This record gives sequence, structure tokens and C-alpha cells, in this order.
Amino acid sequence: MKNKILRRIETATLAGLMIAMFTPILVSAQEDGKNALVGVWNLQVSRRNCDTGAVIAVVPAMLTYHRGGTMSDWGTGMSPSLRSPGQGIWNFESDGHYSQAFQFFRFNADGTLAGKQVNRTNVTLFNNGNNILNNAVAQIFDVNGNLIAVNCSTALGTRFQ
Repeated sequence: MKNKILRRIETATLAGLMIAMFTPILVSAQEDGKNALVGVWNLQVSRRNCDTGAVIAVVPAMLTYHRGGTMSDWGTGMSPSLRSPGQGIWNFESDGHYSQAFQFFRFNADGTLAGKQVNRTNVTLFNNGNNILNNAVAQIFDVNGNLIAVNCSTALGTRFQ
């Protein structure tokens, strides 16, 4: 009798462990403050004059924040033949506030490398968890690593669902 009970406990424990091992754990990004940014975001980026704040152009962009602090960017401010996708990092700073940095390669019309662009951004996540505001400074470098321009932008984003 004791052996049957022990065998059932062992079987139930083993079954529970197997279920736990093979069942994906789903965590809502909105529930975890440090990872609340994780997901795909659609943005409307307003390129601005850094001195006056005047809007130069408004273009759509897409960001993906991955768990673990990496990110991907795809902007539409220039032709895909003139820029690579952006790759970067993001960090939790404090409740609702994050920082990010990403870079992408820039190309000339003939396909030769023109340099790279590095964007550094302060990100604010609104209380609803579905909207962000980005304030960015972009440094543009030539192929020799010389800084040739600085651009500023703000962006409003909504979570892709």
C-alpha cells in the first residue's frame, strides 16, 4: 500500500515537473517595470533642428525591444538602399524611464559605405504601457569615424498589438 502511494506521488511529481519544463511562461510586458518596453513599437519621428526645435520632417519608424537589453530599429527617413537596419541596446533607468543607443550603417547611392549613424535616446513609457515618447540625438560619422553632423528628433510611439 505504501509503495503504491509513493509511486503515485512520484508519478504526479514527475508529471508536474515535465509540464513545468515544457510549458512556456508568458509574462506581460506591462506587468514587469524593467521589461515593460519589450515588444514592437510603431513611431512617428519628428526630425528637428537641434537649435530651434523646428520640425524638419516627420517619418515613420519601427523599434523592437528584446528581453535582455538589445533592440532593433528600422527607420524610413532614407531609402533602404542607403541605410542598414539599426542594432543597439536599451537600459531601464527608473520607473517609466529608459535609455537606448543604436547604430546603423549609411551608404552612398553607388552602394559604397558612407559611414554610420549613432542614436542616443531618452525613452519615457506612459502609464498605460502602450505609448512612448523618445527624445534623441543622432551623430553622423563618415567612413573615417569623423563626426560630420548632429541631428535631433522626438518620436511618439504606440505598441504594436
